[in-house]
Amino acid sequence: MPIITRELNVLARCGNQFRGERLKALSLTAPQAPYILHICARPGRSQEELAAALHVNPSNAARQLARLCELGFITREAHPHDKRQLAVYPTQKAQDAFPLVRGVNAQWHDYLTAEMTEEEKAQLEVLLEKLRRRAVLWDETRGDLP
Repeated sequence: MPIITRELNVLARCGNQFRGERLKALSLTAPQAPYILHICARPGRSQEELAAALHVNPSNAARQLARLCELGFITREAHPHDKRQLAVYPTQKAQDAFPLVRGVNAQWHDYLTAEMTEEEKAQLEVLLEKLRRRAVLWDETRGDLP
């Protein structure tokens, strides 16, 4: 496995474990955390819009949203502009969890970058942004790789 892929996979898995341990008290799992962040930041998005924003399969998004609804973090209502779609809104429970989820993400970021200089952090952000743009380009076009 190429080193970049391996390193990104390890970072993602360890980050999920970190978030999972810290969010357990809220009855949230690590994969649910981004949904809370997105829904609280932009209430009223459709399930399809959330799936696209999170770069996940729509069926996976539907399952996560159903669970968040069961847990009382969100409500789903007919979309105001398209009754065939469901708009997703945070409940007070989600709004209360929002700063805690952001805090857990900040803790992980601070832990990972604790031994980096400000210059190294800035360089890493630029490089990760380049990788993210390429990944999103593929996700949006499903184009063949060269």
